Amino acid sequence: MRASSDSSWSAYHPWRLTVGRLQVICREYEHELSARDPTSDAQLLRVRQLYHRQLQVPLAEAAQTMQSYLKWEASLPHAQQAIQAPSHVQQGFQKAQQAVSLRHEHEAMVAPDKPADENLLAAFLAYIKYEEAKGDPARVQLVYERALAAFPVTHYLWQAYAHYLEDHLKVPAAINAVYSRALRNCPWVGSLWANALRALELSTVFDEQQHATLYSSAVQAGLQTADDYMEVVLARLDALRHRGADRAQELKQGFQQAAELMQTYFPDYIDRTLRIHAYWADCEMHVGQDPAAAEAVWEGVLKSTAARYVETWIGYITMLIGSDNTGQARRVYKRGYSRKLEEAGQLFLCQAWLRFEREHGTADTLAEASRKVRPILEQAAAAAAVVSDSEGSAKAQAAAKKAKKLTPEEMKKMRQQADPNYQSKQAAAAAAATAGDGIATGSKKGKKGKGPAARAEPAAQAESASLPAPAAAVAAAVAEPTAKHASADAMPSDAAAVKHSTAQAASQALHDQASSAGSKRRHGLGFSEDQPGPKKSKQADGVDKAADSLQQAQHAQQAQQPPSSFSAGPPSNQPPVSKTQSQQSKPANVQAAAGAQSSAGAAQGPPVIFTDECTAFVRGLDNKVTEEELRNLLAACGEIKGVRLVMDKVTGMFKGFGYVEFANNSALQKAVDLKEPELHGRKMTIMVSKPPSGGPGRGGARGRGAPGRGFGAGRGDRGRSIHQHERLAVAAAPAFVPRAIAKGETSSKAPAATNADFRKLLNKK
Repeated sequence: MRASSDSSWSAYHPWRLTVGRLQVICREYEHELSARDPTSDAQLLRVRQLYHRQLQVPLAEAAQTMQSYLKWEASLPHAQQAIQAPSHVQQGFQKAQQAVSLRHEHEAMVAPDKPADENLLAAFLAYIKYEEAKGDPARVQLVYERALAAFPVTHYLWQAYAHYLEDHLKVPAAINAVYSRALRNCPWVGSLWANALRALELSTVFDEQQHATLYSSAVQAGLQTADDYMEVVLARLDALRHRGADRAQELKQGFQQAAELMQTYFPDYIDRTLRIHAYWADCEMHVGQDPAAAEAVWEGVLKSTAARYVETWIGYITMLIGSDNTGQARRVYKRGYSRKLEEAGQLFLCQAWLRFEREHGTADTLAEASRKVRPILEQAAAAAAVVSDSEGSAKAQAAAKKAKKLTPEEMKKMRQQADPNYQSKQAAAAAAATAGDGIATGSKKGKKGKGPAARAEPAAQAESASLPAPAAAVAAAVAEPTAKHASADAMPSDAAAVKHSTAQAASQALHDQASSAGSKRRHGLGFSEDQPGPKKSKQADGVDKAADSLQQAQHAQQAQQPPSSFSAGPPSNQPPVSKTQSQQSKPANVQAAAGAQSSAGAAQGPPVIFTDECTAFVRGLDNKVTEEELRNLLAACGEIKGVRLVMDKVTGMFKGFGYVEFANNSALQKAVDLKEPELHGRKMTIMVSKPPSGGPGRGGARGRGAPGRGFGAGRGDRGRSIHQHERLAVAAAPAFVPRAIAKGETSSKAPAATNADFRKLLNKK
């Protein structure tokens, strides 16, 4: 009885400021024992120690206890007249009284008669703070118990009480007991369940089954928010991860179940910090040692609505950089930098990419990243400038409103001026109009005559009537020189030169249109050089017809006018080439000289004619290769007669291929046998040049009707040679290879055609 009461009182008396029933019972018990044996010194010492201990405790009724002690001492046998407490008891009593006076105000605020409202709760919190500052854990625990008795469903009181015990008492049994009481009173608070799970894990012996049971109870407790479930889930996942790599599979299942749980309960919830998925990927990388699984986790997140936030992209990239996978990190940056992310996330991601390339990339990757993100950064800087300078922005907007707005017609005109194709068409139309004006005047005069020219004019008009407008205009341009050739000698030489230059311009315009149409057929629609393109349009066919008519007229002029009337061109006595002979011979590649020779071909003489015999086609050349370098590379194969590199007729840039003409087939074969020789670090391809051969009808003989009725030996011989691998520019001069003009004519020594022959041929149409 004495031992139990003594221990109970020792544990209890510091917590109360009033004398409780337990102290009274202890003293009464000891007095009863001393009354039975008044002479027992041991019993008297026992009672005296109880008084001394009680007097040094800050109790509200300490003064009454001191009077009772002095009275008891005086009643003892052999007592002295002046009874006083020992000095150490007196000092303790004074300190206790001071403590009572300091706590008197707090005790008055938390008196039992006070209503349980917010004022009482605030008073208890202030009292707890005071006791914590004094540093007496027992008194702090006492005040917490008194506060929880008044407010049992105040969850943050339970939380604070448990945290204080975890920090100061550190007794797992007492801590788990407090959490158990808290969960019974506040089961809807997720933080209490999460902390209870963590406290249970800190027990001396971890019980996996008990932990799993507590987690299941928490999930089914009816928590209020997604954050409550998130805290409980993370507490469970932490416990599984702490078990180590041996529980990696169980940990992975836990993450999958947690993700499904959050998606089921809160389908619209977005955790921008990615507490589950980022944690999951990290565990796959470091616990499971599976980088592919970690990347799969992040890829799944990027397919969800979380991809709208920059935190998702940065988290993925951070993991990749941490695993030294900078290549994959760069690919993720390229995927995400152009996305419109929430809250200026795009700007942040672009800046992060530049920093990544500076720290982990090369000069090339940094330049590429800068080129890609520069428009975004400039746009953001402009927006920031508008915000910072609202007045300037308003002025700029006002000026923009006052600026002239272009009409659709003006915008169309601007586009046409910037279009080189439109400019070339306009130039061709102007040349045709100029030629038409001059010929119209001559035609009026020609009607009065009765010679051959008057008879040839209707045929030329009939020919031009069947052609499209541009082609008809040019075809008409040749009517007057043809019809009026009889009086051409009377014309001054300068005027004749002007008329000839006008016809040359019209011829060149038609030739450019025909070449453009052919190029589009072969390249614009996906056809290779050696594949036939689709059928020509009527307009393209008309252009070809007009070019043939113009060519015939120019041949006639060359046959009857002295060579001195032209600045360039073949001599008038050049023998014609029969159709049969031209079809049997190989087509020639006619390449206009580069630079000035290409722009003024007629003024500098006839075009250069190349044959394809013993010629190698070389492709894959570097833009900086010269003819001399190519000649030196292939000189070991044999004698080289010529080297030509093909240039673009519009831009003047090297097109990357060329031709090498050898002296014999043996040297050509040696060059072809070379296995991809290198020049300027690039591998070349060498093959035998094989130009396309002319055929009957529209493919071979240029003309209308049955095969052989055309005006030439086919597309391969109409004043130029369209090579299998290139399309060479034709000189802008009336330099044409003479052709056969009669069906079945095979003699290479046939006389030159006359105007009468051309008129007969035109009248047949």
